[in-house]
Amino acid sequence: MKDDLQFLQLLDQYSPLLTKTQREIADLYFNYDLSLGEIAEEKGVSRQSVSDCLQKCRKQLESYEEKLGFVRTITELQAQIEALQQTKG
Repeated sequence: MKDDLQFLQLLDQYSPLLTKTQREIADLYFNYDLSLGEIAEEKGVSRQSVSDCLQKCRKQLESYEEKLGFVRTITELQAQIEALQQTKG
């Protein structure tokens, strides 16, 4: 579950860097909650192809985060804002 949340955060930030097919498959899997089999049927590919695509997406997104750090920066800024709001309030 935690991995899925992290994947969604990465997807929100870096999805424009993925291919159209990768974006579509990730969207169907995470946002529409379709199974690998359902996505495979809709796309006309094997279930294994969908699984491979999602694994490749995850690796690419993690690589982008490692290099760019947008999600980490946003998370740190949100924590600082919350801390400031607590000291103010």
